[in-house]
Amino acid sequence: MAATSKKKLMSLEAQRIINVLDECVHKIHVVSLLPRELVRPESVFQELGNTAVESLGEHLRLSEEFRSLQDADTGNDESMVRAVQDSLRNFLRHVRPHEEVEPAKAAIRGAGPIIEEDQKAVQELGAVLQGFRDMLMERLMTTPQEEQERRRHGQEVKERQQRNVELLRTLEQEMRVATEHRDTVITTKDGEIRRMQDSLHQMARAWEEFVQQVQKKAEQQHQSDLKNSELKRPQLQEEANQLQAQFDRLITQHREREAMLRKKNNKLETEIENWIQKYDVEMEEKQAKLERLTQTYADEQAELCELQEHFAVLELEYTQIVEERRRERERKEEEERETQVKSRAAVVIQALWRGWRVRQAMKKKAKNSKGKKQPKGKKGK
Repeated sequence: MAATSKKKLMSLEAQRIINVLDECVHKIHVVSLLPRELVRPESVFQELGNTAVESLGEHLRLSEEFRSLQDADTGNDESMVRAVQDSLRNFLRHVRPHEEVEPAKAAIRGAGPIIEEDQKAVQELGAVLQGFRDMLMERLMTTPQEEQERRRHGQEVKERQQRNVELLRTLEQEMRVATEHRDTVITTKDGEIRRMQDSLHQMARAWEEFVQQVQKKAEQQHQSDLKNSELKRPQLQEEANQLQAQFDRLITQHREREAMLRKKNNKLETEIENWIQKYDVEMEEKQAKLERLTQTYADEQAELCELQEHFAVLELEYTQIVEERRRERERKEEEERETQVKSRAAVVIQALWRGWRVRQAMKKKAKNSKGKKQPKGKKGK
């Protein structure tokens, strides 16, 4: 595993597969942190924003309704299941820009109490998916030379097992030969002993005790050899049985594991193919949408430049018009001030003129009055 971690994925398809699995692992990790109810929405709001808080609240509400339906044993409503899936997908889409940031994960973790059974199940699923991702990564980064080396190693193991079986057969054959040889030797020695007994019986009594001792030693050796042979034979038979049972057990385990891995591999290959097709379709749609948005942006940018140029001309004309209006207004105000000054001056002049005429009329009248009074005075004197 340490050697494969230093390699790089050269195939674009392999990189897409690993990216899809990494995204699934991240989403499962985020799902394992979701609370049962949103007790502290302010922590999620500070890190992810109001939209994520609303989508999380909606998903938790739908999840609670779905659990209530399951507890009531009313069956699975496909519309409710689809709604829960859509709400979870919507929330994960809002969290995607922040899912690699530890504060955002801490905010989700601290939003409310977590169902430990659900969290454990999701974490187990994430661990299985991570293991599959690592296994797939190792498989994708295995070169043909390494695959040939692995096959060669498997062939060596198989040949070693065959040699062990042949060795076991050879040992059993040698054990049978040794047993037959022992029986032959025992039979031969018995015959020799009988012949010796016949020959010694004709000898003097002096040799009788010697013959009996030899027979006794031979009998003891025979019993010792027989005992050793009987002891070794069950031990060898037991070892042979154990090796055979172990071999059969390994064969059974390897076949079961091979069948299980083959089934799992076929299932995973189907799922990966589906994910790849779905990913390609989504990427093509997003690429087309991006091209349309790029073209729209370019058109709007060109229109914006034209509007800015037109606005600059209008702004210049507007500035000139405002300046002319300001000058016209100042001119009119100046004329109004001059008119008011002239009007006040005319009023003052008219007032002075009327006052002066009144005074002149009064003076003239006074003179006339004095002229008429003087002759009367002289006449009285």
